[in-house]
Amino acid sequence: MMKELMDTLLGEKPENDIFKISYQYAEEDYQNLTAFMENEYDPEIILGRLTKERKRLQKLKYLREIVIFSDRKFSLNNEERLREKEILKAEDRLFRFAVMRDQGIASNPNINPEEFKEWIEILLPGKKDNRQNFLDSPEEFIRISKKIIRKNDEESFLWLYSYIHEYIDICPKKYLENGIFGKFMRSIIGVIFFSKSAENPDYNNILRLAGFFAATYLFDDILDDAEYRKSEKEDYYQNVLNILNAGKSNEIIYSSDPLMAFSESAFAGMCDILDDKRGSMVAQSYLAIAEATEAGSQWNYSTPLTDSEIYSIAAIKAAYTRIIPAILGGHEIDEIFLSHCMRGGLIYQLTDDLRDITDDITEGSITPFNYFRYGKTEQEIHPVEIFLAAVSRMSAENLKDIPDAEDLWIMRITHSIRLLKLKSGEEDLNILFNEMNFPDGKIKEELLMIAGCSDVIIDIEAETAKIHSEIAVNIRGGWSKNPVFGH
Repeated sequence: MMKELMDTLLGEKPENDIFKISYQYAEEDYQNLTAFMENEYDPEIILGRLTKERKRLQKLKYLREIVIFSDRKFSLNNEERLREKEILKAEDRLFRFAVMRDQGIASNPNINPEEFKEWIEILLPGKKDNRQNFLDSPEEFIRISKKIIRKNDEESFLWLYSYIHEYIDICPKKYLENGIFGKFMRSIIGVIFFSKSAENPDYNNILRLAGFFAATYLFDDILDDAEYRKSEKEDYYQNVLNILNAGKSNEIIYSSDPLMAFSESAFAGMCDILDDKRGSMVAQSYLAIAEATEAGSQWNYSTPLTDSEIYSIAAIKAAYTRIIPAILGGHEIDEIFLSHCMRGGLIYQLTDDLRDITDDITEGSITPFNYFRYGKTEQEIHPVEIFLAAVSRMSAENLKDIPDAEDLWIMRITHSIRLLKLKSGEEDLNILFNEMNFPDGKIKEELLMIAGCSDVIIDIEAETAKIHSEIAVNIRGGWSKNPVFGH
């Protein structure tokens, strides 16, 4: 099945529908996962990893309480030093997690960890008052870009600098306040990240592709925006599909809405730069995401859904969001990489769904978590159990050369618990977990204890997203009182 998926993505089987073949693979892989749970999975091992992280957080929480007490009594500044130390540890774990998640390897010899830390130092400095805004001036942006890209391509840097400002100007303020600029910047970095494994990368094109790719994430936000009429969204959706199907084309009629037109031009921009083969692969990938999104948008709690339907759609959407930047960055796309993306996509999507439980309930978006609780068809296995089993299987089969793969995935679930607690406003998540039918036992106990010390969890991605939002909204002319969760 994986070979057929690979052939379909490469265009060697043009008669195949990329969404259908991706769905068939994801559905079959989910069945393999449940078989793994029955025959090979030892939940005590993965729970041991969860317990290990919980104990680390509890010790850190206790240590911080001691430090705070001593700071107050003796007028010291040890709490700030402790936080800086934990930030350094979190940065290192995030870097290793990003390489593992994106490329399925422990490290990439072409990626210098110091480069990643330079980005962190720019976007997340220790002292807020001394923060250096990387968008303050073209000169500052070029200086920083040269440190990361290691190329003297000022024209491309200036293009990206201008495009970032154009993106900020075109985005509604509510989008920026909700953290979309953080996603935009992470997407740019993602393409650059993949380009490090490419042979002789052409950064004149890669930086443009990175900017366009990041802008295409507006697609989801526009379709979710209640201020657009249904007919507007349908026309926009069809317009994007037409652009992807057409490939290189100068005969494009853009939407009259400026935001829609900006995102449409991003799709068209990628198609114009890419060669026919990679252009087709990117178009196929976006079509798979679009069809999966469209399928999921038709669901509600009364829709009869099987487990494999819910999890297959989740895997497809998350997988291709990693496959696309890999194609754009020139990373090698093979069957091993595709398998890694499909399996890792399910795990990554489940942690996102965990942190968004309260939002999804309010908005009526169907995910494995809220459908397990409110759906018409009874599901046998809770999503959090699926998550832990998927982590165990992937660590044993896809990531066996990475000894701490399970620990890095567990880090993701602790971050999700932190954000869920912030978003829900619940001091005690036990009430919410009971409402969502979390299984009683060790899993629930560990997650609740993690929630109890979530204030010491350092989520670099979330904190960087907060800083990005501040930068973007300030460029637009003033910060609002609306929070960006995670900081």
